[in-house]
Amino acid sequence: MRKSIISILLAAILLGMFACSGTSASEQMIVKYDIALTRVRKASDINQRYQAPVADTLDQVRYVYEDDLFRSLWSASESGWDLTLYNKSEKTLTIDWDEAVYMDVDKIGRGVLSSTTKYADRNNPQTPTVVARRGNISESLFSKDHVYQSTTGVWTKRPLFPIDFSEAERYKNKTVSLIVPFTVDGLIAQYEFIFTIKDVQQVPSTSNPWRLYLLDRTLGVNF
Repeated sequence: MRKSIISILLAAILLGMFACSGTSASEQMIVKYDIALTRVRKASDINQRYQAPVADTLDQVRYVYEDDLFRSLWSASESGWDLTLYNKSEKTLTIDWDEAVYMDVDKIGRGVLSSTTKYADRNNPQTPTVVARRGNISESLFSKDHVYQSTTGVWTKRPLFPIDFSEAERYKNKTVSLIVPFTVDGLIAQYEFIFTIKDVQQVPSTSNPWRLYLLDRTLGVNF
């Protein structure tokens, strides 16, 4: 018990130090990944052919993929994926996130967590997303394996890729993918969305979104 209290106090002190270290843009540089949706593959295609998405940069860097079933807009970063999806069909479309897979740069499959699932419930069955006919949804997605309980007791996530620039640079041109099943009228269509890390940069920031992760890493947490 005493050890636990000491750990929490130490965590609080270090967290304060991290907070104070980045009070102006000139004092802190963080790593940002430029990730593009470069290919989409439908498992139902006889020849497994790839289809190329197109860029949409009206308000942020997003990528559009569209076919007869749906229109989707994607943005990706070290923090996960944001998806807006429009059901073009006259039937309800269902996505079972428990059957979705994130394939990392080493081609290791990991579970996918949707924004409607609490981090603490990451290992429990998730509620499927249902998109009404001609309807639309917005989702944020992340890797189940990158969610953990911090030394502070808070459930949080760690970045999908390294945030130390010297290591992050080696990830340029690597690819990851999301394999997502879409169910319509009892029939499942499986899509593979392939993302390429186009560039890695250091950018100035007034805050660091990975403060808790950096704190836990400093404390020796084994990820």
